Amino acid sequence: MRLIELLAPARDLTCGLTAVDSGADAVYIGGPGFGARANAGNSLEDIKKLCDYAHLFRVKVHITLNTILTDSELAAARDLAFRLYEAGADALIIQDYGLLAGQLPPLELHASTQQDSETPAKFVFLEKQGFSQAVLPREMSLSEIRNISSRTGIRLEAFVHGALCAGVSGRCYLSCALTGRSANRGECAQLCRVKQSLFRADGSPLARDRYLLSLKDLSHRQNLEELIDAGISSFKIEGRLKDAGYVRNVTAFYRRLLDDIFRKRPDLGRSSCGKTVTAFEPDIEKSFNRGFTEYNLHENKDNYANFDAPGFVGARIGKLTKQNRNRLSFRTDPGIVLNNGDSLNYYDSRRELHGFRVSRMLDSVTAEIFQEIPPIPPGTVFYRNRDAAFDRLLSGDGAAVRRLELALEYRETAAGAILKASDETGFTGSAEVTLPEPAPAKDRELLEKNLRDKLGRLGDSVYELKDFRTVLEHCWFMPQSFINRLRREALQDLENKKRAARPEIARTISGDNPLPPEERELDFRANLHNRSAREFFIAHGGISPAPSYESRKPEEPVPVLVSKHCLHYCFHLCTKRDHARPQKLYMEIGGSIFEVSTDCRKCRMILTGPVKKDLFS
Repeated sequence: MRLIELLAPARDLTCGLTAVDSGADAVYIGGPGFGARANAGNSLEDIKKLCDYAHLFRVKVHITLNTILTDSELAAARDLAFRLYEAGADALIIQDYGLLAGQLPPLELHASTQQDSETPAKFVFLEKQGFSQAVLPREMSLSEIRNISSRTGIRLEAFVHGALCAGVSGRCYLSCALTGRSANRGECAQLCRVKQSLFRADGSPLARDRYLLSLKDLSHRQNLEELIDAGISSFKIEGRLKDAGYVRNVTAFYRRLLDDIFRKRPDLGRSSCGKTVTAFEPDIEKSFNRGFTEYNLHENKDNYANFDAPGFVGARIGKLTKQNRNRLSFRTDPGIVLNNGDSLNYYDSRRELHGFRVSRMLDSVTAEIFQEIPPIPPGTVFYRNRDAAFDRLLSGDGAAVRRLELALEYRETAAGAILKASDETGFTGSAEVTLPEPAPAKDRELLEKNLRDKLGRLGDSVYELKDFRTVLEHCWFMPQSFINRLRREALQDLENKKRAARPEIARTISGDNPLPPEERELDFRANLHNRSAREFFIAHGGISPAPSYESRKPEEPVPVLVSKHCLHYCFHLCTKRDHARPQKLYMEIGGSIFEVSTDCRKCRMILTGPVKKDLFS
């Protein structure tokens, strides 16, 4: 059976525990440092707590150690890797080649999407270098995935849901170019989410103050089985900065979709154990999103961005019919129920987004707002980006509960009893008690019932009793305190064994493993930020290693963003579809100008700069 992993994000311990309870097979989280989200670090103590809980269900914990590192940081990063291993981590997600030049703990190594692994040769290189899993670029198509899967045995991990980077991961220097904050160092300023303007070479505007690079969110809800058959083994939800409600809803949603596939495909199964029950109906439309796209999976070229807003607009609820100062009446779409506390949005005549919260519903279609709101024309379409009733279900006690089926066997000894506890993970724990003065019970049937009732009191543990068996040779009367002790110690022994059972990771590294030809002359794009990374690069066939962009900005304008999203296509200037003549455009971002060109062979857009150009002043 081929095992499939649902990999959920965790900003912190709470989100990590939420991900496990909501059905994740693995969780990825940042440690105390060197993760590609600088504001999402966690203590070793919290990492250990997450690992201890996750391992009860055979859920793995992947740690992001995926920034490029300075010479002074390398030793600290390696030391942290060993401390993460001691805390119970299962895998390290890394970008920097410098880490491979020194000793690392016996953990799985996963190649970060920041490594921009595009070709089969790159994945073969990673596999020979000891990586067991690699994250695919978000813009990769099914045909490209199939080609890679057919030529390497490395496990392939693909993003299935969440925010899309406008630029190719690991090769985007836009933030560093304008602010000094490097995406490769976990400090991206997300300039793709701010307003930009686009001009022709003669200075005539194509768009002013629009969100031209703000891509919609990825969703492969309809493509999971195709991706599995193409070779994907791990489905990754983006969102290490999202809250627990987002993690709970989105994880539970994809858990159900994958389980539906597994029910009809006996050749497939999940990689962890336990069943999740939710008190809500998962709905990804109700959690933060920018609208959805499958991006380039089926190579259907489109405008992948939402030019009007960089955030969560929400799902349509209907149209405004009447406004009486701060009271709004709607003609709601079928199935829409409005609630006190809902947040509503609308676009004005200039396509600017505005919003407010419903203070109270006066009836099913009339909302009162406790703030001043401007006149809004009847017929304006409204959207809801917070459903208060759904949020209450999502955050309530028992919103998502995960349980393991437990089997108990109670067997008497000459002077007491042994209790064995086993669950679906395949582990068994046991405990034994000796009675100081063994005495037979008066009623065997009552004894069996009493044992079942009291040993089955599992409280708020992660277990639910599935099977109970007794072997009574003496029918000893068992005091309540002894029964409680048996249950407590047997379960503790079971959990200790699960937490202690770490698979041995032996990384096999090929001695003759040159870099793929396309990786040998990457100039600053090789992201060589430390001496060890440069030595590794040279030792594996790299030519003329250049300093990273972060350590030495090029003096001349260089490509700072390469994207599958193409503004030439969006504005009907595509040389293939529209038969337009090749031309350069210019983009203004925060007062800086970038040249916008295309690589039509790869169907990509390139931002080069900043450039000096005065016709936009």
